[in-house]
Amino acid sequence: MNFPLFVARRIRKTQDTSFSKTVTYVGIGTVAVGTAIILVAFAILFGFKSTIREKLTSFSGDARINQISGNRSLAESPLTRNLQWEAATVKRPEIDHIQAHVQRPGIIVSKDGLAGIVVKGIGKDLPAKQLQQNIIDGSAHLAGPQEVILSASLAKQLKVKTNSSLILYFLSAPERPRKVKVSGIYETGLEELDKIFILADRDWVQKMNGWTADSLGTYEVYFKSKQNVEAKTEALGKTMPPEWRIQPVTEIYPALFDWMTMLDRNIVIFISLLFMVACFNLIATLWVLIMERVPMVGLLKSMGASAAQIRRIFWWNGLFILVRGLLIGNAIAFLFCYIQSTYHLIPLDPESYYMSSVPIQWDAATWGIVNALTITLVGFMMSIPTLLITRIEPNEALNFKN
Repeated sequence: MNFPLFVARRIRKTQDTSFSKTVTYVGIGTVAVGTAIILVAFAILFGFKSTIREKLTSFSGDARINQISGNRSLAESPLTRNLQWEAATVKRPEIDHIQAHVQRPGIIVSKDGLAGIVVKGIGKDLPAKQLQQNIIDGSAHLAGPQEVILSASLAKQLKVKTNSSLILYFLSAPERPRKVKVSGIYETGLEELDKIFILADRDWVQKMNGWTADSLGTYEVYFKSKQNVEAKTEALGKTMPPEWRIQPVTEIYPALFDWMTMLDRNIVIFISLLFMVACFNLIATLWVLIMERVPMVGLLKSMGASAAQIRRIFWWNGLFILVRGLLIGNAIAFLFCYIQSTYHLIPLDPESYYMSSVPIQWDAATWGIVNALTITLVGFMMSIPTLLITRIEPNEALNFKN
């Protein structure tokens, strides 16, 4: 029989004083609230990062390849399509797919306004689901060569809807205006993308550029896993022709990724403070429970129990409190995450946060690590107040309450 565990269970079932019960409930509540906040914070953090990355990569890929040149304008320098390299690249285990684009700056005009834009030519190698997730009105399919997909912010600025007609001027040929039709409206929530890009047929944009069918502006590369994108990009760069340049998405949009790095630092500080609060509250709880049972400690010592055994009794008692708090905290976090991910009850300002509601990303591994780390760290800290037991003398303890 495990003597310390047996006594700890008996203590837990014993009717304590109202003060002792209150302290125990406070300890359970502190662990529950701290655990729930930590789990929710991680779910929201991962949700933010995943959502923003998905929005970025839906337009830029995990890595972008273009021609090395001194061209600093929005008009790309053409690179020659390399079918042999494409075939070899898609066979690499880390590659999900690649897609080719052509882009050209221009001006788009409606009856009520105009806007400077970049026309991005997309082809059939762009998966339909990749574009469809950002479409809020109309179709993600370009049925004709002079159909375009506009962003919601541009549609609002130009005061147009789907099936409206617009006049498009390519800056390379401003004397040749083109009439285009709005087939769909998209929204990523990323202002620097939405305010400038419209999507059109790649073959048509190539023709407007005066390029041949084997001339492209960029390749966009999509990896199966979003981990270690920089290392995968570097490895892929070694397989390319020397006149090409490859950039990971973190270099293309450094401001956004710096912002997400700052979020990581803030979360680490916040969670460290919560761990400290949980530890000190459980230490205080155990201290009170020990002080209330000083006569019991003296009796056990007089009966031959060692200080180590008695310390383990109270450690087990603290572990019961910790586990109950963790179970309640996990239940609260699960309920919150489920409701928010299903019903999106907490809204956000898209202009500030790039999304319309607080995102949630479930991560079982993170939840397991948080619970294991909490038990390990707090369990270790709980051994501190039990050191008081070594200083309690049996003859003084038996008369403690007198």
